[in-house]
Amino acid sequence: MAVTIDGVEYDEKDLEPGVANSIRQVQNANAQIAGLQAELLNQQIIAQHHGKFIQDNLPKVDDGEAPTEAADVGSPDE
Repeated sequence: MAVTIDGVEYDEKDLEPGVANSIRQVQNANAQIAGLQAELLNQQIIAQHHGKFIQDNLPKVDDGEAPTEAADVGSPDE
């Protein structure tokens, strides 16, 4: 199998075993990075979608009124 590095083509059988292994490791790492970047983008899209859904579906508050706060009823022991 031919491998091109910095514009030079090498036959894999002419490479040291460690070099051939390192080439595969770099290829695997680059594939993992691409997958992680795609997953990150997907998660960002999901978060934006749900954030917008939350904002669009919160109860409406009149401009003149402050949102109602829950009463502080304390604990049963108080």
